[in-house]
Amino acid sequence: MLLIAAFSSVSLASAERVDASDSRITWVGRTNFDYNGSVSFDWTGIYCRIRCTGDTLRLHIADTKRNYFNVYIDREMSDEPSQIIATMGDSIYTFPLCRCRKAHNITLQKRTEAEQGRTTIFYAETNGHFLQAEPLRNRQIEFIGDSYTCGYGIEDTDSTAHFSPETENVCKTYASIIAHKLNADYQVIAHSGMGICRNYNSKFPGWTMPKRYKFRFDMDSIDNPWYGNSEWCPMTVILLGGNDFSCGVTPDYTQFRDAYFSLLNELPDSMIVLCCTKTKDTELSRYVERVVLECNHPNAYFFACDFDAYTNHRRDLGADKHPNERAHRRLAEQIYSFIKKFW
Repeated sequence: MLLIAAFSSVSLASAERVDASDSRITWVGRTNFDYNGSVSFDWTGIYCRIRCTGDTLRLHIADTKRNYFNVYIDREMSDEPSQIIATMGDSIYTFPLCRCRKAHNITLQKRTEAEQGRTTIFYAETNGHFLQAEPLRNRQIEFIGDSYTCGYGIEDTDSTAHFSPETENVCKTYASIIAHKLNADYQVIAHSGMGICRNYNSKFPGWTMPKRYKFRFDMDSIDNPWYGNSEWCPMTVILLGGNDFSCGVTPDYTQFRDAYFSLLNELPDSMIVLCCTKTKDTELSRYVERVVLECNHPNAYFFACDFDAYTNHRRDLGADKHPNERAHRRLAEQIYSFIKKFW
């Protein structure tokens, strides 16, 4: 299914070109708008909407490593993408559009997580005209998580296979499914292996999700704080903690609680915060339930999913025994049933 968009240095005849930061392009997620008009980002799931006439769209994209993007042309993000492109180096990517008089709606979404590199989009160009893309939707929702929320291994059919960026796809996760059901825009703050007070197998000590959450770029967190979330997002779903208990380790509750409190303190009191776990009746679920009872956030709620209800051994597992799309749909149904109480 992977289609690498063709690129060329030849200019389009009678082309209109706009900076990636042009107000007619709608961006969703944590991005950096630079003085030269470019837009850069590395968190997974970031997407933009472009609306234009003409039969060709070109994007100037640079990437520090190699990322994969879903491209939706005149279709919803809940559908299969029109194309999947791999961005690497500095190139012009060309997307053919159908020859018709109507305007086209194009959505470009980063499907891989930050470890695969930072992407910069400089400009968009068409042989038609750019129009105002659909603005931010009335409903906004944020998801904070780990590899589950990133879509790690979600498209792999072999549970014994190991991770590859080609089979990671945030747009098939429970987060994307829930956002589609709500007709909401969404952003994903997630990184594989991250925990509340302890990462998977104690890797990257000190860089847990409560600390990463504070920054504009996932992989360059020191100099780029993030300030802009609370104004637009009335609900956050947190699905974290599994990595804290990885490799047979049970973290100290006080450390877990204090780290979770630091994350909740980043979220305004007006925001509804759903603190979820993947399993019921486990030490993790008891920890998170206790945190919610003890925290000072007035709109924090606890919800435990039933892992057995959305996994069926190999049928529901992708790479490294992570849930595949089928399992994510079952997970989404459970969390969505709880979210409906608020929306």
